[in-house]
Amino acid sequence: MAEEAEPCAPVPAEGGSQGAPCDPTGSPHIVGAFGGGTRDPEGPEVSPRTVVGSEGVPPPNLGALRVALEAALVRDPGEAMPAELTPLLGVPLPPPAKCQHLDGARLLRDNLRLEPGQPLQGLGGLRTALSILEKYGRNLLQPRPPRHWRAVRFGNPVFRGTVGAIQGGRGVLRLLGYTEETGEGLSFPPAAGAPHGPRVAAVTADVLLLRAELDLLLANQHPNPQFFTDILAGGTEGPLVPESVPITDGESPAGGTPPVRPRPDHAPLHPPSPAQGEPSSPLSPWPYGPGQPPPAVGQPPPAMGQPPGGSEAGGGWACASCTFLNAGPSVLCGVCERPRLARRPPPAPQGWQCPHCTYWNEGSGRACAVCHRTGGAAPPRPAPPRPAAAPPAPPPGGAPGEPPPARGRERRRQERLREEGRRLVALVRAAEAQGVPAEAVVAGAAAAGGPAGAAVGRARAGLGAALGALAGAAGRRGAAEPGGPLGALSLREAARAWARARAHPQRALEACLGARRRQLRALAALGFGERAEAAGALYQNGGDVWGALGDLQRRRLQPFLRRLWDPQQPPLDFDCPDQQAVVRRALATLGLASWGRAQLVATLGRELGLGRAPRGLGELVEAVGRCPDRAVLRRLLRCECAVCGWGLPRHQMQWLTACECPLCPECFRLHFTIGVKERRVGDLVCPACARPDLADEAQRLSYFSTLDIQLRQCLDPDTYQLFTQKLTELELMRDPKFIWCIQCSFGFIFEAEQGPAQCPQCQQRFCPRCQRPWDPQHATLSCAEFGAWLSARDPQAPPVGLAAFLQEHGIACPRCGVWYALARGGCMHFQCSQCGHHFCSGCFGPFHAKDRCPERGCPLRGSLHGHHPRDCLFYLRDWEPARLQRLLREGGVPFDTEPPAGARPVPGGGCGVLEQKETPTGLRDEPCGRETPPGHAGLCRGHYTEYLVRLINERGLDPALLYSAAELLAAAERHLPAGRPPRGAHESDDEYGLRLRRLLAREAPLRTRPPRR
Repeated sequence: MAEEAEPCAPVPAEGGSQGAPCDPTGSPHIVGAFGGGTRDPEGPEVSPRTVVGSEGVPPPNLGALRVALEAALVRDPGEAMPAELTPLLGVPLPPPAKCQHLDGARLLRDNLRLEPGQPLQGLGGLRTALSILEKYGRNLLQPRPPRHWRAVRFGNPVFRGTVGAIQGGRGVLRLLGYTEETGEGLSFPPAAGAPHGPRVAAVTADVLLLRAELDLLLANQHPNPQFFTDILAGGTEGPLVPESVPITDGESPAGGTPPVRPRPDHAPLHPPSPAQGEPSSPLSPWPYGPGQPPPAVGQPPPAMGQPPGGSEAGGGWACASCTFLNAGPSVLCGVCERPRLARRPPPAPQGWQCPHCTYWNEGSGRACAVCHRTGGAAPPRPAPPRPAAAPPAPPPGGAPGEPPPARGRERRRQERLREEGRRLVALVRAAEAQGVPAEAVVAGAAAAGGPAGAAVGRARAGLGAALGALAGAAGRRGAAEPGGPLGALSLREAARAWARARAHPQRALEACLGARRRQLRALAALGFGERAEAAGALYQNGGDVWGALGDLQRRRLQPFLRRLWDPQQPPLDFDCPDQQAVVRRALATLGLASWGRAQLVATLGRELGLGRAPRGLGELVEAVGRCPDRAVLRRLLRCECAVCGWGLPRHQMQWLTACECPLCPECFRLHFTIGVKERRVGDLVCPACARPDLADEAQRLSYFSTLDIQLRQCLDPDTYQLFTQKLTELELMRDPKFIWCIQCSFGFIFEAEQGPAQCPQCQQRFCPRCQRPWDPQHATLSCAEFGAWLSARDPQAPPVGLAAFLQEHGIACPRCGVWYALARGGCMHFQCSQCGHHFCSGCFGPFHAKDRCPERGCPLRGSLHGHHPRDCLFYLRDWEPARLQRLLREGGVPFDTEPPAGARPVPGGGCGVLEQKETPTGLRDEPCGRETPPGHAGLCRGHYTEYLVRLINERGLDPALLYSAAELLAAAERHLPAGRPPRGAHESDDEYGLRLRRLLAREAPLRTRPPRR
């Protein structure tokens, strides 16, 4: 169905001319359609509009011929040129009159253009589209239609370049039965089982007829090419003015028809009555004057707005008498020497003049119709004698030796024509000398009489009033148009119509209205269907369609140009109610390949909620450019949050540079807000996959460089400032020479190897290693010796300041050495907020994340865990206090069993150790409040156990001394590098236990911990 039918050979109509050779340019040579017609040398001139059948026979029955053609198409759909087509082509009717279903006139007007100075445009494209439509119809008439006969796709390249390129092509498909419109094309209704044969045959016959008519026109073999020009010219045709030459001497030929005088300028605009002896014929809107033929083959027609008979710019003009094409500047015809604007001379009179009463008799009779006497042109008939009859008077010029009366009349006629020609030549030259179109003033000047220059001046003076009256009358008449008012007409349009009509008011009025209708149709076809706006643009440009089109396009593009040149151009708004405007702007600014892709971008942007946000637009355009499937694009452009599973468009998700986990805006904001406020900077990794590895210097620098930009947009100013502060401190603390002031918490770089450090802000001097205020005694003592010296100097003085508080209640990170105030309560897992190190608060051993344990074969590798020593609180917190007291006694370590002297009781009783508790108002430090058994130094069991274990750790006591056999086996299995050794064959329980204790002390020794108060 996509194949184009081969053009058939043109077939001349019956009784018509075989045509002239085709123009090399491919444009039809329409000769004889608008010329003077056919003239018998001895008979009257035949009007070119007269349509007769072959050999004068009336047209045959059109309905019977059409029925035969439709039957032939049904009988053999594949026959290219049925024999029944030839009689229809020979019917002397316009092509639209032969069509029953197609609006042929509208199809021709919408797709063909008759531009002055150019050949007929659009003929080949329309003919090709009709051949494709004919192919569609023939396929539907086949006994077995093609497989895909039910649908026509608009995206087919053949359809898009032929049927889709003309106006009305889809309407023909709907007539064939493709009435259902989908997003991709047209199709038959689902209920239709098969095409409707008679209707398809009738529509196909219309298409075939119109295509064959165009083939004949393309081959210059059409018998009546004026039909096409009448259709394309448009407008209402009025009666023709008789083709007679104005006579100014006030005389007429003896016995002849009185001369036709041109109407004065103030006469009303109505068609004059035809002169005596001249039949009235319909007026042609063809831009050439009456009696003037079109240009020859290869010669362009005159430009729009220039006189039909010639051009002041040097264009050629065709003689109305001999049809010779003369050069533009010439005034007289180069063959017959007739003037430029002279009409075709009337035919030689046929008849005879009575020699008695000088009456001009028509026909070949011998008796005068007035005086009833016989003429002298023929011998008189025999008649009875009359007694008192006077002798007949000799005819004028009947003396011997003079020419006969008919020859004398012809000479006088020729002399009169010569005199009129001289008069017209003088008028044309005077009009050209005064710079006005000769066609506009010659008729009025000829009617005024007098010298040529003065007559032209008077006609020129009255031209303005005549043009104003013409423009006003055209505007009033155009206001009553059924399709809407035609608008006001400018003087320039009126002048062109006046010149084209050769100063005939009624024909000029019809030419004005017809030209304005054609111009409005052309602008409507280009997308400017508002008549008031289009008519205003035409008025401003003097009827120039291209100028009006430029103004209309400039107005429509003005908002776009303002947005284009505006430095603060608003983003594309997908929520705009005018979706067509969104599609047009997307097509113009986003580099999309087609209107369909732009429409897909607009609809998906609205569905995804893009709004005015520029984010995600580039991704949407790229995705639409790669895949036009809407369902695939929806899946591609939406994703789920890796934390909460919320589905959002991709452009609304947050993405970290170190991974591909999508995070919704809420999860992203909460994760990094909590991380900045409650954790260290090293924990600000992806919450889904914990990437990147910030221990890698390259990954850390790349990650934080982009994370800073993302957090600046989503965090509040205070939280973002805290993030930048922590990030700065983290980078500074990586420098081993960076220290903090012990008084004002100001950080600075200390580059000296020894000696005191002095804060640049508060001028405090202190030791950079032990963080104590500087004393001259410290210059010769180590930090430990200096501390002992301070204690010995004033043993009763309690520690003061931050260092003393941290010494009593703090805990130091084993990796970076940063001190923290340890709040009681909670588990023993601790994470440093500065370096991110996980460690145990009881033994300071590291905690290992999932799948990151360095020990091979570790059974706890799949979870967060730590490998605690056997003296850690992690194991000893399950011992009874009495058992811990026994271990201290065996190690010779004193411990308290009663509260210290002077200790204040806790209000309400219970343990007085402060713990961090969660309350409705937040975390608060409150007394423990649990029961204090006797002998527990006023503490609860848990806090008293912590007190005893801390003493054990400070002295390095080994709890293996009190292990039972089962505990000893478990400790050997857990802490010995090679695992629990096998028991000897003759080894007793005590010997095996002693050997295990020795192995634990040798291969898994315990380390002492710094004392804490």
